[in-house]
Amino acid sequence: MIKRTAAALSLLLAVACASTPMSSSSNTASAAPAGVTSNINNAPEYVLLTAPSQVRTYDFGSIVYGLHVRGTMTNKGFYPAGQVQGKGKFCADGKDYLSLSDLSVHKSGEGTPAAPYLLGCASDKGFQPASREIVTQ
Repeated sequence: MIKRTAAALSLLLAVACASTPMSSSSNTASAAPAGVTSNINNAPEYVLLTAPSQVRTYDFGSIVYGLHVRGTMTNKGFYPAGQVQGKGKFCADGKDYLSLSDLSVHKSGEGTPAAPYLLGCASDKGFQPASREIVTQ
């Protein structure tokens, strides 16, 4: 009886260990809200960084030109799925930030940013990111 229990327990432990991820990314948000995708390939909306106050519907049959962030608009704001996508120029010294929760651009020194946000440079032509990295925590 003890041998059967030990064999069953070791099999259960082996299956549990095989299905547990070996690593995690500290760069991703903890858990996506209900109804929100964290897969960039399924993200239904995007924010074009040259017009960061507008959420646009992503057309899976066409190409988005310029730097943009794909994600989902929720009742708590825009939730990014992945990093900055597209081609464009990055600014060298990103001290300003784009708050993705309310899609507002803030100059450096205008409070502390709350995640998710994107560091970069605010300009009259929109927002120019410093990197493709979105701060999610």
